[in-house]
Amino acid sequence: MRLLPASGLITVVLLASLFVYVVEDIPAFGDPNSPANRYVELFSVDADGLVGSLDAGFVPEEIKSKIKSIGYSRENNFPSLEEGKYEVERVAGGDGWDVLIMKDELFYPGPEKFYFIREVDGMLKVYRYSLRLRWVEKTEEETALPNMVTSGLADYRSYDTLFEETVIFTAAVSVVLLLRRRGKL
Repeated sequence: MRLLPASGLITVVLLASLFVYVVEDIPAFGDPNSPANRYVELFSVDADGLVGSLDAGFVPEEIKSKIKSIGYSRENNFPSLEEGKYEVERVAGGDGWDVLIMKDELFYPGPEKFYFIREVDGMLKVYRYSLRLRWVEKTEEETALPNMVTSGLADYRSYDTLFEETVIFTAAVSVVLLLRRRGKL
């Protein structure tokens, strides 16, 4: 009878190990610069004549139209690439360009990294920075909270999570009261 739970545990561990091995895009643990943690590739365009405009601080029309065609437009609540609403900066080390877009947010205005463009083998690859990057880089500055989870629940999404926080608080108080009642606390 005791052999079955042990074999079940071994099977679960082996299957979990196989799952981790098979998944391709798992970043190295703790590597904040891994692609999965920083950005997601959107598309590629031919780099002929476009690098100069990026160096001059302008997003070429070919890239703008492609970004709009995949749905990243004002109509879909994404910041637009209108002239004067964005900046293009060369990344330190010359690895590519960051496209910073001015946000229309009331409490956190200012430019935000939105796209990353890199030249690879004569092609310009356009990436979208992930939301996690903003939380990693801007959480403490915008919310004055050092913990990203707390800032996400209690600041950025405070109205969304108000009732979730109430349930968690009520459960915690209930556990403390039950343990005190039985003399275990």
